[in-house]
Amino acid sequence: MHERADVTRSHPARTAWWAGADPASELQHLWGEVSRLLERSSQPAGPSQHWMPVVEEEDSGVAYVVRAELPGVRRERVNVEVDGRELHISGSVEETTDGNALRRRAGTFSYGVRVPGDVDIDRIQADMADGILTLRLPKTAAVTRRTIEIRAEGSAK
Repeated sequence: MHERADVTRSHPARTAWWAGADPASELQHLWGEVSRLLERSSQPAGPSQHWMPVVEEEDSGVAYVVRAELPGVRRERVNVEVDGRELHISGSVEETTDGNALRRRAGTFSYGVRVPGDVDIDRIQADMADGILTLRLPKTAAVTRRTIEIRAEGSAK
């Protein structure tokens, strides 16, 4: 006969690939982006139309940082909103001409991104300097480990 060996495994808990994801919301967001791209590509090119700023995102460890290049856009013409777990940057810039001066991009702009679940939405900060909008999305406090007591059946507290 074969002897049975006792095996003990200790693995750190892993997050499932689907944890925190809402497939319906993700598909709706993706469909919105595709629709906007198709709508933009069907419009004739012109000096005053909808455009998307160049944006970079990074994880600094304690916060996510989003930087949007908005040259020539005044702070008063920029809107930053959080709707549920969606971050939206939008606004407008007017075309300016001064004699033979170089014309800047004009029209409305927008950018949207899904906010990770570990962001403290109430502490998001926005600064704008030298045509760069910088958003800091601080992460919530780290979850600490604790033991959960298992109660016996019928022992409600």
